[in-house]
Amino acid sequence: MAALAARGPYLVLWTAATLRTFTVARPDRTVIWHSRFHADVVIDTIDDAAKAGALQAIWTAARAREEWGADVATLRLTVANSGVDRGAVEAAAISSGLILDLVVDALSNPAVDHPPGRWIHWWTRDLGALIHNPQGLA
Repeated sequence: MAALAARGPYLVLWTAATLRTFTVARPDRTVIWHSRFHADVVIDTIDDAAKAGALQAIWTAARAREEWGADVATLRLTVANSGVDRGAVEAAAISSGLILDLVVDALSNPAVDHPPGRWIHWWTRDLGALIHNPQGLA
């Protein structure tokens, strides 16, 4: 899988979450998704929220990977909370065809600064813009 990812797109996303909402952003500070968690998602702690937000980012990256036409991609995902369940997040990434490079950074994370209540839906954004350095493209 790593060999395929080396030839596929390299995606970069940042995510942050509260107990009710999540934000997914590009490194250029453009928010690509800010929404409430689905009502069926049980979030009792900020660590649960961090995991759920990371899973939303992984889902978004998998959509971008599919649109690009790659079987596997690499995702550098920066989360704001160090308590994120790394095992669950890594398993979700692998099952989504993503090799995960997980980083924690709350200080310079652009997803942290998004104003609450300003909803942005992923389908209004160009997911191709998530490809940071597409390997194999001239």
